[in-house]
Amino acid sequence: MSDTIIAQITPIGNGGVYILRISGKKSSIVLKSVLHCVLKPRYATYLPFYDVNNEILDKGISIWFPSPNSYTGEDVLELQGHGNNILANLLIKRILKISNIRIARPGEFSERAFLNKKIDLIQAEAISDLINASSEAAIKASVKSLQGDFSNFINRIINKITNLRVNIEYELEFSEENINSIQINFYNEIKKIIKYLKNILFIAKNGVCLHESIKIVISGFPNSGKSSLFNMLSCKKSSIVTNIKGTTRDLIYNQINFHNKIIELVDTAGIRKTTDKVEKIGISLAKKEMNQTDILLFMIDSSQNIKIQINKFFKLKKNVFSKVNVILIFNKIDLNNIDPSIFLDNKINFLCISIKKKIGLEYFYKSLKEILKDYKNFSGENIYIARQRHIEEIKLAKKELLIGKKNFKTNKNYEILAYHLQNTQNFLNKITGKINSEDILNKVFSNFCIGK
Repeated sequence: MSDTIIAQITPIGNGGVYILRISGKKSSIVLKSVLHCVLKPRYATYLPFYDVNNEILDKGISIWFPSPNSYTGEDVLELQGHGNNILANLLIKRILKISNIRIARPGEFSERAFLNKKIDLIQAEAISDLINASSEAAIKASVKSLQGDFSNFINRIINKITNLRVNIEYELEFSEENINSIQINFYNEIKKIIKYLKNILFIAKNGVCLHESIKIVISGFPNSGKSSLFNMLSCKKSSIVTNIKGTTRDLIYNQINFHNKIIELVDTAGIRKTTDKVEKIGISLAKKEMNQTDILLFMIDSSQNIKIQINKFFKLKKNVFSKVNVILIFNKIDLNNIDPSIFLDNKINFLCISIKKKIGLEYFYKSLKEILKDYKNFSGENIYIARQRHIEEIKLAKKELLIGKKNFKTNKNYEILAYHLQNTQNFLNKITGKINSEDILNKVFSNFCIGK
């Protein structure tokens, strides 16, 4: 934090303009050395940029943000020049000649904004999410989190817990001195807070769906049409398709947009017994993906022995992916004149189609659309972008308060209740960063690009 940092905050390469950001105590020295003048705060001024020999290196817009009214809370200078990458690098090298100025680490500007209390941790994460948003809904949700809506929701729950703890302290302090204690039903208040936690958990889970996308794995037996289905959904030939068993050995990924939902599509190796060492590794990876997916599209070759394949499928379902949403697809019906169809049995969608001949594909798209209804299509109006760590902390907070409610109902012990409320509050404070650890901060900000 004692160093002054610099980075290009526009993408590297030639373009309309480049923008350099300098933040820290030496920003005012950079201003005088490079611009040879004093700037009016927060006003854009067109000026020449000078090198160490006082020769004009470039001309552009300069904006001065004195502390604390800046993005980072420190003195910040932004220089906007003509978008030539060589020019930008020459200006950076010129500024780095000033002592105690260095290139910023990934996410360091946002990290300083957090440490200087300009934003909380949720807002810091929302900046990264906004930059990387891959849908309109994700953008809207990221903006709401960046504005502090999600933080305000969490803080309202924290305030309710704080007020309850204050009343408990009052009870502990004065109830034994025959002073009229505050008449408050602690059990009912705890129930209300648990209800708030359930509500925010629902909202956060949906926000994670926007942030992380829905994972769909295509699996099945060799030569059943897995790669053909992957290519069809991807609208391009990403996977190799042959009549040779074991063609796909590695995991192949693609991201698609299906009915305004961001889908992470995964093609996998065909499931079979094999002595090939490489294929065995691929099958092992496939089984792992099958267990960790949101939706599994399992392919069966209807031109082969269907009964044997179905028995193998249910054995796999029991041992590998028992809790996964599955669409079971009987492909290649054109080879044995099976009619295209769709039916539901044991909560599994069964489809009969031909990908090659494009027979019955309307049934496939209907089934996929139906199963995706469980993953709500959010507009971003009533949802905030969220991350898995938010989910975990809210779950821990809810679990802690449920234990506290149960204990208090049994023994009416205020000290124990205060202990559970304190733990609940600590879990929620970790979300906004009021309680933080170096590990959490490193994990959050190291995923930012340099310049943010």
